[in-house]
Amino acid sequence: MNREQMITRELPTPRRTDPALDWLHSGRINNIGTRPQLGREIDCGCESFSFQDLPRRKGLRPATLRGPLHIQCDGHGDPQYLDELTTAALSWPYVETEVRDSSCSNTIPLRLQENAAGYNLAAFISPKEFGRVLTGAPTIYLALPLVCAHWAIVRGWAEPHYLSSHGLMPPGALVVYTPRDQDELSICYSFFLAAYSAASKPVSS
Repeated sequence: MNREQMITRELPTPRRTDPALDWLHSGRINNIGTRPQLGREIDCGCESFSFQDLPRRKGLRPATLRGPLHIQCDGHGDPQYLDELTTAALSWPYVETEVRDSSCSNTIPLRLQENAAGYNLAAFISPKEFGRVLTGAPTIYLALPLVCAHWAIVRGWAEPHYLSSHGLMPPGALVVYTPRDQDELSICYSFFLAAYSAASKPVSS
């Protein structure tokens, strides 16, 4: 099975005691693997996530190649974690699962359907696209609200995308470092969920 194919097994529940897990299970964000419910607004703005309480990522930052194609060069961890993360995001309501451009088989765009995409252009790295996963050189791009992006950078989980400094991507566009273990998978899941929420059209009550 190649890495572009969806993985169907359930995501395991973390069991170890760790500051990242304490933050994760504090009730402020969904657990890894929890699907947003159809027809409901996802409450995962920066306030509810309390990203200022984000634990610091362990170890050195990965090396990256900065340029129009800004990629992570090392420190990727087991590819299964990125596969699981991508599969979870593709399972959310109104996320398009079809990769339309066959020439970019190593790129998995995370796009919202037209009727679900919000109007805040800063929430998209390209039209309707709130995130992107590169599988050839494993790399994650996400568009996050600025406060969320700030804490992700400060705590060592991400760096600004090269194109954001040239006005070709929104200021909150990040390269988020790929997860190396189950705990980091949970934290990265929260970033994906925040990007999804920011890009989604508000649901009328």
